[in-house]
Amino acid sequence: MISLSYNLSPLLKNRLARADSFRKEILLTSIPPSLKLKIQWDTLINRIYHSLSLSNSDLTKSEIIKVLTSYGTDSTKIKNQDSQNIINYKRAFDNIYHNWLVSRKNVTLKDILILYDTICNGNLVIPASSFQETLDYIQARDDHPIIQAGLASIGILKIRPFSEDNEKFSRLIVYLFLYKYGYDVRGFIEPEGVWIDNKEAYFDSIKIGVNASSVTIWLEFFANSVALALESVYKSIKSESLDSWDRSDSSSKLNDRQKNILSLIDQPGSTITNQKVQKKFNVSQITASRDLSKLTSLGLLFHHGKGRSVYYTRV
Repeated sequence: MISLSYNLSPLLKNRLARADSFRKEILLTSIPPSLKLKIQWDTLINRIYHSLSLSNSDLTKSEIIKVLTSYGTDSTKIKNQDSQNIINYKRAFDNIYHNWLVSRKNVTLKDILILYDTICNGNLVIPASSFQETLDYIQARDDHPIIQAGLASIGILKIRPFSEDNEKFSRLIVYLFLYKYGYDVRGFIEPEGVWIDNKEAYFDSIKIGVNASSVTIWLEFFANSVALALESVYKSIKSESLDSWDRSDSSSKLNDRQKNILSLIDQPGSTITNQKVQKKFNVSQITASRDLSKLTSLGLLFHHGKGRSVYYTRV
């Protein structure tokens, strides 16, 4: 069993308190729906961009935006690996949002493997029982959500359970644990931006966390990253003109048909398919696909299934 022991040092306590304070301020701030969607969209782009950058990708934000607005989560026509990686990240974050937001269930190895296969290539190279033991250890105590997320991340790097992409997955698993405990902060949280701005400190703290018997230094760094990320979001919200956002329509970028598609599935449990859009609005399969992909990429619809069984629900 690997060592994930830590001390709740005064510095760690202070950084957790700062993160909690900014989280509270963000949750208590009245944010117009249009501004909320904008911040969530920007956060998604930044998560993908910064995480890929930490994996030495040369993809730009504009390229990521182009792929998501063109294809959403539909990769049937994608042949470029970079574009596929972007779509896979979007699917992974959709998985976390829809399956783990304020979830009471424990994270199991099966859950981890499903998420891993969404964005990573490789195989499990350690005994399944050892991996599950680590997951159980992380979830055994009533730790702060930031601490559990930090433990999960450094735990992946300590045990290196996969043949490939352990570093990439160590960043993604952070969100699973934050969302599980309701620490999504309206979907605005994104510590990778802090890491990319402090690469040397990020990799140094990981090195210490992996090699030391205590992971306190890593957790102090990790908690500070979350606090700084939330502080940045809070300042951004406060700098916006909320009055002007109140006057703007959250769906101003949608055409009438796309707005009508959303209205068709306002009721909980309602679904829609490409074929239904074609018949309802007398449009081609390509036009229906573009509408559904745009609504998905904007975070207004959620994509389910594959191939001919694909359908969509409201977020």
